[in-house]
Amino acid sequence: MKNQQKINREKLKTIKGGRPPLGCNNWNPAAMCCRSWAPDYCGQATCPDSPAPAC
Repeated sequence: MKNQQKINREKLKTIKGGRPPLGCNNWNPAAMCCRSWAPDYCGQATCPDSPAPAC
């Protein structure tokens, strides 16, 4: 177990794909974009491969 190091919180969030924004129902950690939004947040930018929003 030589290659273990303590990772700080900011680096860990980057590795895991970041923190999803408020109102995001379906977060894509690989592309770091939201596939679908909650009704109150409808109209925000979504992933290119996501379906059209039903607002």
